[in-house]
Amino acid sequence: MNASANNPHPLAKSLLTALVLSVVGFLMIASRLSPSTAALQERIFENKIPAHIPIKIKIKKEKETSFKDLNNEKWLREFELEVTNTGDKSIYYLEIVMDTGVKFDGSGPEIVFPLTYGRPELGDIVTKATRDDVPIKPGETIILTTRQATAWEMGIRDKRWPEATKFKAEIQVLSFGDGTGYWGTELYPRQGDRKRPGRMTSCRSRQKREQGGMRN
Repeated sequence: MNASANNPHPLAKSLLTALVLSVVGFLMIASRLSPSTAALQERIFENKIPAHIPIKIKIKKEKETSFKDLNNEKWLREFELEVTNTGDKSIYYLEIVMDTGVKFDGSGPEIVFPLTYGRPELGDIVTKATRDDVPIKPGETIILTTRQATAWEMGIRDKRWPEATKFKAEIQVLSFGDGTGYWGTELYPRQGDRKRPGRMTSCRSRQKREQGGMRN
């Protein structure tokens, strides 16, 4: 009987052993990667809008790949957010702020992008809708986009701030057009509380829509 058939060459055995150890080592390292490390391979969308707010949001399916690609410089101009009215009342005004987590000029306030629907005056919840205002009806879905993509891309090119690796959605204002709605995550007016919400936030929101936003 040929002894070499039962006794592989020592070099072949060594190569096989090295290959097995390499595979095992790779699997061990991969298993130890934290979710946050793996997440850095793509841009993350964070929905921070509570379940009691009567809307459902998600990135438009056709835009998901564009959004997640960290090498896509035009992701913001291509970004589209689907918003569905999940309540039983029409929504006449809506403002969602998208927080990049990126600081202006590297050390200033965080850069945010307001996405809005409706006549700006309705951002002050006590303002009533008119017959000319078109609402988001119950069950209806709309698309929101930002107009500040050019300024954002210019800041990236000029190295005024780094690229964003996440985009966090937060509710600012939701108005039903009848003097009621949500001021942030709080129902307005609260039961027994007819106090008018402060106008500072509304004015600040309108300024954001015109110039782009920053958050302290």
